[in-house]
Amino acid sequence: MGAASSAKVLATGSAWRLTGRAAAGRRLVDAVNQGSENEQTIAAIFLVKAGDRAVPLIHEGLTAYEPSPTLVEILGSIGTDTARLELQRVASNGSPDLAQAAQRALRTLDEIDRSQS
Repeated sequence: MGAASSAKVLATGSAWRLTGRAAAGRRLVDAVNQGSENEQTIAAIFLVKAGDRAVPLIHEGLTAYEPSPTLVEILGSIGTDTARLELQRVASNGSPDLAQAAQRALRTLDEIDRSQS
C-alpha cells in the first residue's frame, strides 16, 4: 500500500502542476498533515516548487485539527514575501509547536538575507 499511496500523491502533484486546481493542492496539504513520511516528502516537494501559489492552501492546512509543523517548514523553504507574512502570522498566533517552527524558519530566512547582502 505504501508505494501505491506514494504514487497517488505523485499523480496528484503532477495534476496540480498541470491544472492548478485547488482541490489537488489541498490533497497535497492533506498528505503533509496526514500521510506517511514518503507521502509527506513528495507532497512537500510539489508545494515548495509551487511557491506563492501554495501559500493560501498551506494557510488552510494550518487551520486543520492537528496541522503538521512540516507545513511551516515548507513556508520557510518557499521563502517569498507572501510566505514570510504567513510565517509571521503563525509565529504570533499559532500553537506553541507551530509558532516555534515559524520563528525558526523566519530566523533562517533572515540569516540567508544577511549573508546575501
